[in-house]
Amino acid sequence: MPHWIYVLDVACEGLVAQVSLNGIDVFNEWEGRARQFQAKLNPYIVEGSNRLELSVAPMTDDEGRALEVPRAITVKLIAGEHGSEPGPQGVVATFRWDEPTMPVPPGELTSVWGRQFTVIPERAFGRWVWQDAPDSPPVEADARALVALAGEVHAALVAKDIDAMLALTALKSQELARALDVPVSEIDEGQRDLYDGLFSDPTWRVAPFDPSQLAAVPCAEGRMVRVTDASGAPPLVAATDERPFAFGFLAARYSGRWTIVR
Repeated sequence: MPHWIYVLDVACEGLVAQVSLNGIDVFNEWEGRARQFQAKLNPYIVEGSNRLELSVAPMTDDEGRALEVPRAITVKLIAGEHGSEPGPQGVVATFRWDEPTMPVPPGELTSVWGRQFTVIPERAFGRWVWQDAPDSPPVEADARALVALAGEVHAALVAKDIDAMLALTALKSQELARALDVPVSEIDEGQRDLYDGLFSDPTWRVAPFDPSQLAAVPCAEGRMVRVTDASGAPPLVAATDERPFAFGFLAARYSGRWTIVR
């Protein structure tokens, strides 16, 4: 059976912008930079109804006034069989925001476009763990568990423990392998090579862990939580002299505990 690939293509400038798929943000631009972005959406595609949504806001100055800069964004969703050129018929959805006909105020993001599309079973990837997770909002005990999970990742990065990192992301790797139609061993090998290159560098250093700066942002109708720092950036950062590293993650309740799923 052919394996299908779903690709998000975004070109934007002068805007704060967010694209979400099924309530999960798959593209963010907070600084109004000119960007050309592409990413595979397979890990967020579900069987049946899917919804893509675009929200934007003008870049502003310190007083909250919109900057006088060019503003534009185009979003495309492309799908096709792996290994084949999708062609024009592969464009599932496309949208170009037109400011004169669809102005948005400075401040919070404004939804300017949404598109529902259906994925048949043969072009989906099975059911994801997060789809069956509880949709209740996190309570205090959940917050402590999420802090503990982030702390485990931080400890593994400090200890340069590759096996611990792979164990913490095992479920994510299993589902990514299914989404991308590759053996899970290939995902693990790529991760092991990444961490080996970072950890073997004598300049490797990890920023201190500050639980008070963590935030939990519910997504996918509350079935997942994106763990970030106070500004919305990845919660764990490190670097070598030659290479920055950031670890962000989405977690869901699985088998009675919060687990990294994306």
